[in-house]
Amino acid sequence: MTSSNRAHRAERRPRRVLTALAVALGLVITACSTASSGSESGGAALSTAQLATLQSVVDKASQVPSFVAPGPAFDAAKAKGKRVFVIPTASQLPVCDQIAKDVVSLAQKAGMSGTYFQNSGGASAWIPGMQQAISQHYDAIVLICGIDPNLIRPQVQAATAAGIAVIDSGLGDTEVDGSKSSPLVTAQTNIPNSPDIRAAIDVAILNHQGKPFNVLEITSNEVPSGVVMSNALHAEFAKYCPACRIKSVNIAVPDWATKVQSAVGSAILADPNIKAVVPIFDGEVPPAAAAIRAAGKTDVKLYGDYGGTPEYILQMGNGLPMASDIGPTHLWRAYATMDQTLRVLSGAGPVPPDKDSDPSRLWTMANYQHAGDVNGGFGTGFAAGYEKLWGLS
Repeated sequence: MTSSNRAHRAERRPRRVLTALAVALGLVITACSTASSGSESGGAALSTAQLATLQSVVDKASQVPSFVAPGPAFDAAKAKGKRVFVIPTASQLPVCDQIAKDVVSLAQKAGMSGTYFQNSGGASAWIPGMQQAISQHYDAIVLICGIDPNLIRPQVQAATAAGIAVIDSGLGDTEVDGSKSSPLVTAQTNIPNSPDIRAAIDVAILNHQGKPFNVLEITSNEVPSGVVMSNALHAEFAKYCPACRIKSVNIAVPDWATKVQSAVGSAILADPNIKAVVPIFDGEVPPAAAAIRAAGKTDVKLYGDYGGTPEYILQMGNGLPMASDIGPTHLWRAYATMDQTLRVLSGAGPVPPDKDSDPSRLWTMANYQHAGDVNGGFGTGFAAGYEKLWGLS
């Protein structure tokens, strides 16, 4: 077994190991082929049928999703007067920040009160929020964008022991975890991270006409969904581009602003055959794009970029070197999260987390302008659907 293959396996270790490693900047190089380093010519291109299959996936993922009721209607009025405390993964991440604020607004719309907790990310930033919610006797704590409860286990356990419901939004993957929930939380929502990142990566493979190219991946392994998406990314390349060579750099969320640009700049200057930079989360887009521009690499594009941040998507045709972005609209995620929260607080009981899963939309050069449409290009059907379930309309 080569050292690069061992490194690749190290990325797939249990979450507890990844969490311990995520505090430091690590470099993992995965060689996915027998092609010589720096070669773009090795490996066979995909067949016409394979390219058609990938194009079908991209086309479907690019459409406006339809709303499907996660469960039966219930009387949300039974939750009136309850208090919710909302903690985003990091306030500097535009979509996560907005989801958290939307949850507070929806709580108020349902007759509850909500408090938004601003923080910079990481366990050290979440713990004070948990302690505040416990000491002030909130009825529910809502964790936004898949905060790993294992990283704040004592605080989560103290909250539930005090009778406070803990709802974790976007914690699991609908494909990998299905309807499973963490035993630490009262309820959670799961999201389609695996198929999402595959569709975004398929754009890169199609743009290179199925021929091999080198890839730089920026991971954030302290976020559970980041590990899931990294695994799905490697599996997709192994299936459709085994000759593509992937270099992975792990950067913790609080370090994105200071470390992503230098990591991307160093990698693409050292390897002229890197044509795709894949920030797992689109909160990394600004510094990654800055590095590409500074290097003058007009043939290097950003792909993947889970998050669906409209302000980035709308720049795709206006100078931002990004060719794909995928993610939810913040408001749909907020409604799905509030649905689960209301079901818990009203006594109706939660639905399986994959049922309160909000869908994503893939953004490419073919449809990016629609990110400026109503609710980020997702329409209004989901909002009306949820409010009908809650008895608010």
